[in-house]
Amino acid sequence: MTEFDKKLLFELDKDGRKSYTEIAKTLETSPQVVKYHLEKLQDEGIIKHFWAFIDYDKAGYHVFWGYWLKFAGLTKEAEAAMYEDFRANKNIPIVMRSDGYADVMLGIIGRDVFEHNAVLQNVFAKYGQYIAHSDLVVGLSFHKFPRTYLIGGENVSGEQKMSGGAPGEIKLSQLDRKILSCLQIDGRMEFTRIAKKCGVTAGLVQKHYVRLVREGVISKITYTVDHEKMGIVLYRVLFKIVQFNSARAEQLFAYFATHPNIINYVRCIGEWQLMVDIEIENRARLRELLRTLKHEFKDLIFQIEVNEVYKIDKFTQMAVEYPELGE
Repeated sequence: MTEFDKKLLFELDKDGRKSYTEIAKTLETSPQVVKYHLEKLQDEGIIKHFWAFIDYDKAGYHVFWGYWLKFAGLTKEAEAAMYEDFRANKNIPIVMRSDGYADVMLGIIGRDVFEHNAVLQNVFAKYGQYIAHSDLVVGLSFHKFPRTYLIGGENVSGEQKMSGGAPGEIKLSQLDRKILSCLQIDGRMEFTRIAKKCGVTAGLVQKHYVRLVREGVISKITYTVDHEKMGIVLYRVLFKIVQFNSARAEQLFAYFATHPNIINYVRCIGEWQLMVDIEIENRARLRELLRTLKHEFKDLIFQIEVNEVYKIDKFTQMAVEYPELGE
């Protein structure tokens, strides 16, 4: 990628619905140049998917837990059918295949424990014969940071967006939920197209969208990338934390928030206390980062497990309640 591509990706990471004109003004170029480069990034598969970063608690989904699964005896045919099933399940918004601690990480979302458990039991009923090990990560809140490594800087302000972890469900209409589904399917979908799918006016869609942003249901529009095509590696790292000192724990979170290569972290309870997403050039750079963390926070970090993500089948923060709107 060119330096311009990286700057463009950074602007889109801050706000994926920015217009060509808005981005052009920031990058001191023309809207036509921005449009050309964005379409090129999409055509080449570097940008795979724009999606709305939604606060799942405010949207009424209060149980969003992760499962690390290790397989044994899984045939290619069974594997293909299994992943097709995972992709089709609207209550499984995250499917990340990995090497390392586990073979896949599934995020399962539900309005309550009962809905969540129904999805989980269905997974084990169909594929339990292949699951050699399962590890639960109970997520409390998801913190997302800008990809400042794209512009060679740090997130000095500690800017972040958050999903979950705060009380207060927002009452959503059917139209609100249809708009959320459309924006999960394509975060840059035009209001006119959403309106046509929902059978209302574009003005009404825009009005509802503004409210969803104002009330914090939608934090921003972001994207998923093809890391191999970007020339970078995604690692999802699990941490066991000894939390005897809350002030020190906050210092660790602040370190995550400002480091240019750390793009997400999830605060958890249970067996693991943190799950961190790191986009970095190679394993050597990751090793250097983890060595620094172990040294700087040796009083907090008890154990680290590294998973190298080699394929993302799905990644959003919300169930697509109306998948037919993508047809």
